[in-house]
Amino acid sequence: MKKNYLLILFAFFLVFCSKDSLDDDNPESEEAVLEACFEMSQETILTGEILQITSCSKGATEFLYDFGNGDASTKENPVITYSEEGTYAISLTVSNEKGKTSSYDRDITVVSNEGFYIYPDIDEGFSSLPLELGVNPNTGNRYYIELLEDEIGSGGSKFYYRELAEDLSSEGQYLADKPYNCNSAFVNFFPSGKQNFVFPRTLNSLYGTQEITYDMAWAFLNGIQSAKKHSYGVLEAEGNFLYYGTEKPADFHRAAIEIRNTNGDAFEVNATDVPEHENATIGDMIAIAGGFVAFGGVFQANTTPPYISAYYPILMYYDTSYTMTSYVVFEESAITGVINSSDDLNGSFHLEKLSNGNLVMYAMGELWVTDATGNTLFTQYFEDTSNNQALVNLGANFIISTKDYLKKYDSTGSLIKELKYGGQYLPEILQDGDSLFFVAGYEEGEYIKTFYGSTDLDLNLISLEE
Repeated sequence: MKKNYLLILFAFFLVFCSKDSLDDDNPESEEAVLEACFEMSQETILTGEILQITSCSKGATEFLYDFGNGDASTKENPVITYSEEGTYAISLTVSNEKGKTSSYDRDITVVSNEGFYIYPDIDEGFSSLPLELGVNPNTGNRYYIELLEDEIGSGGSKFYYRELAEDLSSEGQYLADKPYNCNSAFVNFFPSGKQNFVFPRTLNSLYGTQEITYDMAWAFLNGIQSAKKHSYGVLEAEGNFLYYGTEKPADFHRAAIEIRNTNGDAFEVNATDVPEHENATIGDMIAIAGGFVAFGGVFQANTTPPYISAYYPILMYYDTSYTMTSYVVFEESAITGVINSSDDLNGSFHLEKLSNGNLVMYAMGELWVTDATGNTLFTQYFEDTSNNQALVNLGANFIISTKDYLKKYDSTGSLIKELKYGGQYLPEILQDGDSLFFVAGYEEGEYIKTFYGSTDLDLNLISLEE
């Protein structure tokens, strides 16, 4: 019995000593694994460019970043932008549940982005708002339509056409005076040589259109102002041109497609009633197999404030005869209570079909991604973003503009990358091979000024001054 007792005591001693030895060398003990660590998406960034920081820390339960510019974050994987160039020390302090801490730091170099943009000369006291960007099919040159507003004198507000030379210089061609409010525009270059410029004209309760037509030598041909219709854009189909928007033949606005020939003469209007909705409009329209799909809205029009209420985005499907075959109303929209006047409907509408068949819609700061039949996959509302914004289709993914940012998404609406580019008004983004070009408006005190910019397809800035 005594012998067995000694064996048991000896075994206990071995186990106890082994446990102590393992504890001393155990790399998994809580204090031993506490280690601060982070990785950066880039070692050098531009002012305004987003830096993604990803923690690789061990054993941490709390995080405190100091970005070296007066900003801090307690997020595990924060993002940061720098507004001034220089070298900044980013430090991370982590702690665990026992209050132990560990620190780590790295430097980030920030380079000014001023050499990447071009700022055209704009007279003092004037605001310059870009309303449309495209390529002139007759010259191959990029152009934009500008609303130039005299903010301090008696020059008024006027529309100009600016065609960009290879060195991005331009001269303004006067188009028309601005009669009412305007936040978008488009031009249709007819094969006959006519250049038809279309501008919204809205007030709180007025929803109309102004058209100005010139020949190729800029001789004035005609001008039309209508309070009965509003045109948002044009689509070429089967040798004709489809002007889409809304028309008010009587008491209510109807989603309308006006068909014009190659000379610009309108010969047919297809107006659509949406069941259970008094008013409807088409903001953008694309061709699909077997017909067309249009993106717009339905709403209630009132004679007293709010002049527009119960606004809901809508997808409308048409056959080749421009007859609506089905529709989807997005009643969960975040902007339903935001839209309260015709001015709020005055802006850019975008509809694109991605390579996997999904549809992307963007207007009035609200983004939608649906499948081909309109089932919602993703939606997001960007508050404080103006109605003057862009969407460009890259096939498998897409890019939009919001206030201050360009954002790249995959085909389901997952954010891939964003760039704080500094603009607040951006009607269109043009793709040219592996690069993107844009003309943006930015706020400078009480004025809006214009700059030209370019990025690659991953939103890395490309210098235009080289």
